[in-house]
Amino acid sequence: MNKLVISLGLAMLMGLTGAAESFAADYRPAVAAHRGASGFLPEHTIEAKVMAYAMEPDFIEQDVVMTKDNQLMVMHDYTLDTTTDVAKKFPNRCRADGKYYVIDFTLEEIKSLIVTERFNPKTGKAVFEGRFPVDSGIDFRVPTLREELELIKGLNKSTGKNIGVYVEVKKPNFYEQEGKDIVSATIKMLDEYGYNDMKAKAILQMFDYEAVMAARGKGWKGELCMLVEVWDGPFHDKKRHEWLLTPEGMAEVAKQATIFAPWFSHMAVANPDGKGYTVNDIADNARKLGMKVHSWTHRVDKPLKGFKDSDAVLDCAFKELKLDGLFSDFCGNVVDYPKKNGLR
Repeated sequence: MNKLVISLGLAMLMGLTGAAESFAADYRPAVAAHRGASGFLPEHTIEAKVMAYAMEPDFIEQDVVMTKDNQLMVMHDYTLDTTTDVAKKFPNRCRADGKYYVIDFTLEEIKSLIVTERFNPKTGKAVFEGRFPVDSGIDFRVPTLREELELIKGLNKSTGKNIGVYVEVKKPNFYEQEGKDIVSATIKMLDEYGYNDMKAKAILQMFDYEAVMAARGKGWKGELCMLVEVWDGPFHDKKRHEWLLTPEGMAEVAKQATIFAPWFSHMAVANPDGKGYTVNDIADNARKLGMKVHSWTHRVDKPLKGFKDSDAVLDCAFKELKLDGLFSDFCGNVVDYPKKNGLR
């Protein structure tokens, strides 16, 4: 009987040890605050970035768009419709498609807008119902890229931390069509702040394959990320992105990019019956080519298809896909997860 108890005890101990050692000793995934602490405050506001900083992610994200007078602003969309009161302030400034484009407004005009929680312009209702009220009445504003870089620089100095920037240039092909080189302008500013180096805590990311492949020629020397998502939309090449998920496509982008970042559901695909998911070999194929693998987006209030909750998404991200980095609207949850599992 004693031998049986001892044997069972040893088996349990080995099982626990195996679980603790399921992560490689040098495995430390990066956490990126997606549009700041966007699960709690309106996305890409200075307030959301300060809150995200306090959660101690590795990176805070900046989506970059450009104004009529060539100023770099931080907004997810290259239109103003879904996160500002532009339709009320400038009702006659939309284009033929009914949308208000950042590029049609000056810095001063955009600074006059109030930023709100993301909403549906047709209904006025919040995209994420449980988040910050759309009609809060608080004067959130659109920050410039320079303001964000100064903020993070200042906080790094005052706290002694080194939280980095993860900068996405939005729709480079749209801006090229409009006669503006937004990629070069962004690289120039990042260089000014000392981020243009592989050793710097900075990553430049884009969905545009041609822009990623041309970034080195425009002077970018740091980490370079190829974002991948297969969908139909303006200034987005669906067929190109389907190709990027193939070994051939990855091999080409690996000639320039250091990070491959497909949408999470391209790597952990929801099963047809809606129950569970299946992990494919995309992440492994990218790593074999020498690229790190990042993905997006973890949301506590909206788990990805095939997952029962956001914790299940994190289990898959770090225990199965072994991601090198993950974006989250709730970055504090992702920071806590690796800590609980001995990764940080």
